[in-house]
Amino acid sequence: MGDFQLETKLLTENRELHQRTKDSAVVLQKMLESFIPRFPDFTDHTILHSMDVLEYSNMLLGEEQIERLSPAECYVLIMSCYLHDIGMGISQKNYEELSKQIDFGDYFETHSREDTDAIIRAFHNEYSGLFIRKYAELFDIPCEEMVFAIVQVSRGHRKTDLTDEKEYPDLTSPDGVIRTAFLAAIIRLADEIDVGANRNSELLFDSSAVHGKNGIEAFGTHESIRNVEVRDDAIVLYTKPKAPEFRRLVRELADKVQDTLDYCREVAASRSDFRISQKKVEIIELED
Repeated sequence: MGDFQLETKLLTENRELHQRTKDSAVVLQKMLESFIPRFPDFTDHTILHSMDVLEYSNMLLGEEQIERLSPAECYVLIMSCYLHDIGMGISQKNYEELSKQIDFGDYFETHSREDTDAIIRAFHNEYSGLFIRKYAELFDIPCEEMVFAIVQVSRGHRKTDLTDEKEYPDLTSPDGVIRTAFLAAIIRLADEIDVGANRNSELLFDSSAVHGKNGIEAFGTHESIRNVEVRDDAIVLYTKPKAPEFRRLVRELADKVQDTLDYCREVAASRSDFRISQKKVEIIELED
């Protein structure tokens, strides 16, 4: 993985904000694991995944661009990496309360209102944003501009329109500018490329206990991707298919990552003076 450049820059430029991220990480460790009982056959959304997303964010940004970020942007991105999946493990009480604030669109025309797990999975980014807003004081987020930014960047790891200037504005905070659209593009891509075998650590998951078709395919696809390398111009998936049928699933996943990469590159170019330098997703199959 990378060299923790975001964290190092924040520590150097604003020790108080850096300490807030460390304190939040301690609080979040148990909270993020609460998704496991509800989703025992779903891919990892614990603090391990959050830390991987943070490191992929470091890699995608690169040292030169990290140096151009404000302390506020470093703080917002780090906190969003920790918090973006917090909605996966919400309590039933919070689910019932926060659901009243979500626009589900036409979702229930084809899905059951009784399937709580499916609803949470489909809208977990929205639950994450609302959860962050509700418990902002618990996470010791220092000002309203940062609360708004962390909510939006966390929500932005999937589905939301990052080109919407009202939803994703450039903000001014006491600790510098916050370019929410660009930060959300980075976390969306970083989350998308956390697809390697370490995503489902045997420390947390017993893959032999996964029985559903979707779960078996998801775990098998991750197991078939032995490593993800972020190069200056490409994202490389090093694969060793668990079985022949996983070649197709890995290819489909690579195509999905490419779509996300293309979108995030466009957002970075149109909404900021930053860039995402990676242009393509490559698959390299390892020999036995």
